[in-house]
Amino acid sequence: MSGGSKPLDVGNGAACASFGVDGSWLSIGGLHSAHGFVELNGLPVFDEAWRGDPVATRRYRGWMTEDRFAFLRLELPGRPSPAAPNPLRPRWLLSSPTLIGEVEAWADERGCVQRHRLSIPPGTDGPTDLTLRFYGRLDRPALAEITEVNPPASTRARTQLAANGDELRVVATALPASVLLTVRCDPPVPLNWRLTDDGAELAMVWPNASQLTVEVVGQLDGAPTPAGLPSATLDAPIVIDPRALFVPDELRANLEGIIARALAYVRGCTALSLTAGERAILTDHRVLPLSWTRDAYYQALLLLSTGLETDTALVESHLRWLWLRNERPDGRWLRSHHANGKRKDLTFQIDQQLYPLLELADWWRATGSLPPAIDWTPLVDVAWDAALRAVDPSTGLVATAETAADDPVTRPFVLASQIVFWYTATRLVELVEAGMLRLDADTLAALADRSRRAVAAYLADSGGWAYATDARGQRQRYHDANDLPTALAPLWGYCSSDDPAWQITMRDGLSPSNAGYFAGPYGGLGSLHTEGAWPLGDVQAWIFASLAKRTEDAESAVTRLCGIALDDGMLPEAYDPETGLVSARHWFAWPGAILGALLLLDGRRLLRHRLHVGG
Repeated sequence: MSGGSKPLDVGNGAACASFGVDGSWLSIGGLHSAHGFVELNGLPVFDEAWRGDPVATRRYRGWMTEDRFAFLRLELPGRPSPAAPNPLRPRWLLSSPTLIGEVEAWADERGCVQRHRLSIPPGTDGPTDLTLRFYGRLDRPALAEITEVNPPASTRARTQLAANGDELRVVATALPASVLLTVRCDPPVPLNWRLTDDGAELAMVWPNASQLTVEVVGQLDGAPTPAGLPSATLDAPIVIDPRALFVPDELRANLEGIIARALAYVRGCTALSLTAGERAILTDHRVLPLSWTRDAYYQALLLLSTGLETDTALVESHLRWLWLRNERPDGRWLRSHHANGKRKDLTFQIDQQLYPLLELADWWRATGSLPPAIDWTPLVDVAWDAALRAVDPSTGLVATAETAADDPVTRPFVLASQIVFWYTATRLVELVEAGMLRLDADTLAALADRSRRAVAAYLADSGGWAYATDARGQRQRYHDANDLPTALAPLWGYCSSDDPAWQITMRDGLSPSNAGYFAGPYGGLGSLHTEGAWPLGDVQAWIFASLAKRTEDAESAVTRLCGIALDDGMLPEAYDPETGLVSARHWFAWPGAILGALLLLDGRRLLRHRLHVGG
């Protein structure tokens, strides 16, 4: 993995934190009943004049990775540097003429923890004192998007500090929210936080000893305490042995590291508990801690792919949050929701409406039942009816206001949306036939059949399928890294892997002739929404090459994924086709989640049983 460095993250399913390359605290955050998500960080306030400016928005997101915007740092005579990455326990090493040590961070039932084990090298006097310095603010994140629709109003929160010995409380009464920072030393030393003009500091006199341990615990007040050990500490060995999807033997260990990171990140930092029995699943915990049902679906699929009861329980709690908590007065999930269930972006994407239905169907396939104590039929009926309102009665095509890239459509009938609609209707038939729902299976099957025929009638183009159409003769030639359902069509049972239309569509979409392809030494499929090659595009290339038996191309795609993975194993949103370095969103759960889900299911010989229509 050589795609570059990023902050290292920990979380316990309630609170989550990120640490800089030098070990400093960049953020700690968690869910909030009124604002969805709150975070303590050292970033400047996002200027509202930057809204809708992609350059300014991406610049601000880049600041999130920089050590200079840390809110808490132990000032040491030397600079800690990351040691070998561990998805569950970030670690740094310190070496200087006067001090050596090891720094670790993790999450437990207390919150997010960082421990410095420091030693004076033999023959040296070592430091006389150390200083823990704080500068930060507590607020709801900016939630700045590239395509703004409904930006949130300012909270007008102001951060106040209260010092009490070894405790520093950070308070934003307007939210309200607070974070408690507690320091412990071994051997004990006098600890008294002192407020300064721009923050606070804690001076520690080095004891009469050759070693000193300094532990800092960050607790987000109001964050629910996980029951027992936090889910993020589940460390079942990741072993992949795929059959349908091609993986070179020499890269299996790299892929297992990517999967381990994806699982740890979802369990600890995005599948966050709102109340007992309810969890949001966010797209990430820093850039956009919001819920897109699309991103959440693939993260839930990853959890369901492990076979662990604890992961299955996380998905059950997400289904309860999704179906019972989310604000849907008209039955519709919209582009995004806050983590408290309130609507955020008030625009309609048809696939966002369908993925919650698929997640419910996936949970049934994994468990043989639906989450108990809920009458699912009326809930599903309302959600499905909202999807049917988007079906054009004259063509049978389902319309959307935005693409899966969050961009307005120029032609409302997008190929990937038709595939998701067909798949959802067909999976609902299974639930009806299994006695899980009281709906009309024949009507659902007829809708699925009409949808498939409509694609052949209106989207067929040059032997393949067009990206989108207006159903009046205008077709758009394009393919996007976000349109994963097109690549998944054979695995879902929409078509066979040797279907000429699918092969031509994928081949053209993954070629330089596609406007969504970005050429260069690290060139690949991306998105006009965020220019650059995307790991999601590489995942599509890998799926296509594997199913089309193009071993060399599949190996190339896997090699690319392993090469652009960041040093902790996370896959970003996009990378520069010239350099291979991250160009957008260091934090992005979706690509690692779908890659991990497919590899785990294939390794357990469950790929067809869990995904393919009819099992």
